[in-house]
Amino acid sequence: METINEKYDLKIEVLTPLSIGAGSEKDWVKGVDFVVNKGKIYKLNLKKIVKEGVNIDQLTSFFASKNEQGIINLITEPKLEKVSDFVMPLPADSPNDIKAFIKNQLTGKPILAGSSLKGAIRSILFDYLRDREPDEKQVFGSSVKGDEFMRFIKISDAEFDGTSLVNTKIFNLQKKGNWIGGWKHGGKETGDKYKSTGFNTIYECLKPNQSGLASIMLSLSQFDKIDNHSCQQEKRGILNNDLFEVVNNHTKEYLKKEKAFFEKYSADKTDLIIESIDKLLNLIPSDNSYCILKMSAGSGFHSITGDWQFEDYSRTGVWNSGRNNGKQKYKSRKIAVWGEHFDLMGFVKLTAISEEEKEKEQLAREALAREQAEKEEEFARFYKLAEDACSSEQWTEVLQYVEKAERIFPDRLSRFDSLKSIANEYIKLQEQQKAIDEAKQKEEEERRIANSVPLAEKIADMNKIPTLCGNVKQWMKYNELRELTEDDKVVLKSKLLDLGKSLKEKEFKKQMNSSINDLTLILGQDLARQWFDEIVKG
Repeated sequence: METINEKYDLKIEVLTPLSIGAGSEKDWVKGVDFVVNKGKIYKLNLKKIVKEGVNIDQLTSFFASKNEQGIINLITEPKLEKVSDFVMPLPADSPNDIKAFIKNQLTGKPILAGSSLKGAIRSILFDYLRDREPDEKQVFGSSVKGDEFMRFIKISDAEFDGTSLVNTKIFNLQKKGNWIGGWKHGGKETGDKYKSTGFNTIYECLKPNQSGLASIMLSLSQFDKIDNHSCQQEKRGILNNDLFEVVNNHTKEYLKKEKAFFEKYSADKTDLIIESIDKLLNLIPSDNSYCILKMSAGSGFHSITGDWQFEDYSRTGVWNSGRNNGKQKYKSRKIAVWGEHFDLMGFVKLTAISEEEKEKEQLAREALAREQAEKEEEFARFYKLAEDACSSEQWTEVLQYVEKAERIFPDRLSRFDSLKSIANEYIKLQEQQKAIDEAKQKEEEERRIANSVPLAEKIADMNKIPTLCGNVKQWMKYNELRELTEDDKVVLKSKLLDLGKSLKEKEFKKQMNSSINDLTLILGQDLARQWFDEIVKG
């Protein structure tokens, strides 16, 4: 940054989870703005809920009592994703509202406000320019007098693509003889071991590796017209020569003091915090070609104007009065926890880029946005096709569309859960029916083979008349015979006479009486009666 009255384009890259609050009135309230179901947060959209025909009177009642389960039951699980702006994994259970990120009112996308960026830079410049002066007005001047230093720096907002939810925990000092480190799990509970829940807050954040574009405008020539204080006169050139250097030096010192704090008050997981700090320190360039800056939510006392008061963060003294009397000063830190990462919040990388680089970045972002829009459209199309396939009971096709949707957005398949469940259930039933049909078919084939023998062989082992008659009827069916041949009649009669000899007279008559109807079907009424009289009555 060598000239004055210039506009510089900046690329802003997120290094640790960054949250810029939209205001407490925008925070998400559980059982009103969102519900949690099966480990996921559903950010509800009232217009979509109305469109789905949900009973608004009942819904209003549930909202009033923050009845989360009542809302889920009323909307019904299959519709939850359809009536939500988005669905995100729940990083941890928390009783607190979710801290919402500020959005562009037109696009709905998250923005890093230029005022937030300017505020972070202002704190660093105050520390650099103050020359032991504790009064900001003496350093920066007054807007009333028209000599306010920072009004000649303008920073635009930067828009980003999307946010994620990140859990935060408070690292706190506790007194057990000496002051030692721990994690706050309740209003008066600080423990040695880390737990993801208990006195935690979930933030809507920009995650690391996201980037946005902004511009910084410097009207430094105006300072020559202002009667500046000596501390400003001496170091005014910082803004057009060494801004990145000053930011990096400040960040480096801040990180070193924070590292020393966690080394002194080590506890469970502080090794991971120190590891994160070391990574940030290693990112600070020796040539100041870019700068590393800490800002926004979770910054804490030591990264705002108060930072200059202490050379050593581990020795900040104790309060001498008030409700904190006797307690260690500035003893807590808000830590962002995501995956295996334990990070200080709000670090970004600022890089000055050329007009060509900016255009290239914008084109890349536009291409990415188009690709995302195409994916969204394709995902929605597969959902509609899956719905239609479900309506027409094409269960295999339902699963095929789900599989195609999974390739696009693997983390959004909860929307398909109901359709997938229905399809799998019916496919299971179809497979069971297929198995039953195959067993029947196999059984039928075995019967066909068993009945392809002569009648004499089929009934040779029969020793009961009802069984005999049943097998004769089956044999006739499989051989497509409406009546027996004369030879087969001789075989059957002979078998009946043999059974008459082998069975007791009373049992034989009983079996013949019970089988007369079957004999009638086999022989016809006249012949059956004739045989009965001959065989039974003699």
